Amino acid sequence: MTYSGTNVPEVLSHTAAGKTTTFAISSHAFGYPGALLHVGVSPTSQITIVLPSFSQISSTQNGTVAGTDDMEFRYKQLVYSNPKGGILGGVLATYQAPTGSPALTAPGPSYEINPLLNIALNQKRSIGENLSFPVTNSPSAQPGGARMWSFAPQAVTFWRSPGGTLLAVVAQYGFSSNTLYLTLNTAQLISRNFQIQGTYGGNNAPVDYVNPVEDIPHAAGTAYSRSFTIGFSYLMGYSETLAR
Repeated sequence: MTYSGTNVPEVLSHTAAGKTTTFAISSHAFGYPGALLHVGVSPTSQITIVLPSFSQISSTQNGTVAGTDDMEFRYKQLVYSNPKGGILGGVLATYQAPTGSPALTAPGPSYEINPLLNIALNQKRSIGENLSFPVTNSPSAQPGGARMWSFAPQAVTFWRSPGGTLLAVVAQYGFSSNTLYLTLNTAQLISRNFQIQGTYGGNNAPVDYVNPVEDIPHAAGTAYSRSFTIGFSYLMGYSETLAR
């Protein structure tokens, strides 16, 4: 269960008749409860259901819209395991269904295939690297446009303490948008079945508007996207490792 929020202030500049005017517009979004239900279907595979969440988006240009997000269905399969070398390999398949409210739902379904590789960097398995290579096919943002392909590889460097603390730095590069995203993740295991976690990060991206504000024909600048989440995870029952 997770609460998430995103702030996107945009600082724009408009030049006319030799005079430059700088102004700002912004948007804010939040959502909850962000519920993900993971179910193990075998010792090496699991399915995940991303349940509907409430979201609200407010922006300078478009006002406020609210409703429910689209649902997602995921299947993750372990395909390679080398416990002695500390290496795990797998694949994650995701289907996003256009089930949300009319104002928020995607114009069509999205599909993603994501190879995963997890490598331990020390003998204690306290430091590691997680690599993923998601390829996504999604509908066009423009009505009637062709579907789009995107590739956004991700690297996560993480450290885990014996006391159940997790710190991770996440770097992801989107080739379609030429944008680098940096995120700091942290989590704390409170008990065998209960964990709290949070994230913070974002990106700086150039923006170029033909008509962002009435009577201003053209403006360019930078958007400073910053997102945060806070939530908890609860394990119902026992994991396969504990059962053995």
